Amino acid sequence: MLLIVTLTNEKALLRLDYVIELTGMSKSKIYRLIAEGRFPKPIHPAGSRISAWVAGEVDEWLIEQINKEHELDR
Repeated sequence: MLLIVTLTNEKALLRLDYVIELTGMSKSKIYRLIAEGRFPKPIHPAGSRISAWVAGEVDEWLIEQINKEHELDR
């Protein structure tokens, strides 16, 4: 049985520092994965220059990574 726990409010917006903390990845690794289409793209609220990630998208990505690891362990 796989228990799925939502890490954050799925509609919240996360700033880069928090995404780094959640994923354990560096800024450059996150942006590399975005460029490769392997990590959610940030949004720019109200057309600002501020980058923020939709929490639910980051949660889904984290769950996918956990599931991939579990599949490799089998």
